[in-house]
Amino acid sequence: MLDDYRKCSYKDRLRILRDLEKGSRFFETKAGKRLLKSVREKMELENLTAADFETQKKNRWRIQGKTFYDIFAVVQNEQLYACTYGMMSESIHGSWNESMDFCLLRNDDGSFSPFPFSHPADIRYVSPTLRFTNEPFRLWRKRIGADDKFLLEVLDWVDRVNIALFRKFDEIYDG
Repeated sequence: MLDDYRKCSYKDRLRILRDLEKGSRFFETKAGKRLLKSVREKMELENLTAADFETQKKNRWRIQGKTFYDIFAVVQNEQLYACTYGMMSESIHGSWNESMDFCLLRNDDGSFSPFPFSHPADIRYVSPTLRFTNEPFRLWRKRIGADDKFLLEVLDWVDRVNIALFRKFDEIYDG
């Protein structure tokens, strides 16, 4: 179960409420009560109810008939989908692999213990994040009239360094 409502998508919130309606015993636990409270507060803050999502559910959560992949392919190069969206999605929503890689330490007896220390930045996350955030940042700065020539040159430099670092990483780990 998701324990942090900020990571909870609308779809997740509906699933949580549906599980509650089905009588899931999880919501009798402290964690379940805390999660349910968070979901309800978030939906109330956004002035939403479970009924507000009927259109999305009927359209299988597509926007104008398009899946997230279809939308991504229009906005970015579709070949980047698997290597970026998949990794980024896993880091946001979590998975057993992500937990084993970043949150748990395997003990000699096969059990696991928490790994409470931070990990260094991974270029496989940082590079695509920069690629996807620099351009919108440029556009936003232009829209608000803060498109200073020096700052644009800094973003250009960040883009060049980012590309060079990722190419070097790809060269080292190719094959």
